[in-house]
Amino acid sequence: MNEAKILVNGDKILVNGAKILVDGDKILVNGAKILVNGAKILVDGDKSLVNGAKILVDGDKILVDGDKSLVDGDKSLVDGAKILVHGVQRLIN
Repeated sequence: MNEAKILVNGDKILVNGAKILVDGDKILVNGAKILVNGAKILVDGDKSLVNGAKILVDGDKILVDGDKSLVDGDKSLVDGAKILVHGVQRLIN
């Protein structure tokens, strides 16, 4: 899918390790920093708690404000849209 642009509720999402803008917050996957609601999250398998949400990175589940996300080739739910990162299929809204 090579960095396909996805628009979800007016926000740009670039998959395959590129920048993801969700609700105005920048998310860099694949071991980069994740900014969610102004909080920095370091990836690479480290556990983080942001606003009471559990975040497990490197293919594990990410819960941010009730949104379930999976990084590194797994399914993601962003604002009700399913996104396969590093995958082929996409379901938007």
